[in-house]
Amino acid sequence: MNHPDVNRLSIQNEFSTLKQVIIGQGAPYLRDKEKVAAELQEFPLIPNTAWKEQVLALTYPTEEQLIGEYAAFIAVLEKHGVEVLLADTTAAYSFDYTCPRDIGFVIRDTFFIANMAVHSRADEIKTVLAHLKNIDPQKIIRPPAGAIIEGGDVIVLDAQTVLVGIHQRTNQKGFEFLRDFYAGKGVDIVPVYHSQLHLDCCLNPLGMGHMLIHPNSLAGNSDETWRVLKQADWIEVDDVEREHLATNLLSINRSTLIARQSFSSARVNGILTELGYTVEEVVFDGVPATGGSFRCASLVLCRVKGELDG
Repeated sequence: MNHPDVNRLSIQNEFSTLKQVIIGQGAPYLRDKEKVAAELQEFPLIPNTAWKEQVLALTYPTEEQLIGEYAAFIAVLEKHGVEVLLADTTAAYSFDYTCPRDIGFVIRDTFFIANMAVHSRADEIKTVLAHLKNIDPQKIIRPPAGAIIEGGDVIVLDAQTVLVGIHQRTNQKGFEFLRDFYAGKGVDIVPVYHSQLHLDCCLNPLGMGHMLIHPNSLAGNSDETWRVLKQADWIEVDDVEREHLATNLLSINRSTLIARQSFSSARVNGILTELGYTVEEVVFDGVPATGGSFRCASLVLCRVKGELDG
């Protein structure tokens, strides 16, 4: 698990068979409380849940809890044959190392280093560089200064369509960078304005033609953007389910998902099961209390079409 041979990047969508992924870690977690408190203005939007006061007070979740929850997450991934990689948390300081999705993303065979909105996390990319050492350097791209874009705002619908969320963690210049990068290359970069921490906190395409979506978070988008989104069969989540990140699950393949074992996700998980998905439920309460869940906790490097993808 700790000695990978990464030599392939391939992301054509969000749900083909997952082969290789960098997973967040529960430790170290907020050990330098004074430094974290001083940088609190940069913290993500904290969900308005029963844990909000404790999260802001830096008393929840605990490192012990996170370590256990990440171990359970990794166990499910490895059960399904996914190669799990870990960041080197000694390589750079961060508030925590729970959400590597923010620091980079893959489209097709190219890895993009995120320009972080949270300045104190700018060096966090150093924690995963060892996993990219066998990649062609020309396939590792960093946006220009001023183009802010984070991985949670980048959703690959298919080989020709990528959604880019625009709000506090990705700006217009970030969207324009990606749009211009793929101009003439057969990839349509679609702007999606939203009101959450990242786009994947309110929208997630699934493998059998469905999309988990919270429409109220997407007010103000163009008719063209809505046309793209409405090509999927919507599974709408309500305000409470969105707050508890019911959309932020991770597809292992076209019909298998990892989702929270939680009262707040029970209705959505039940609908997914009725639609024919296999839902692997994992207790994962710590990171969602701070604003992320399974997709945030996973920087996916490679997906390939397999027998479960039709």
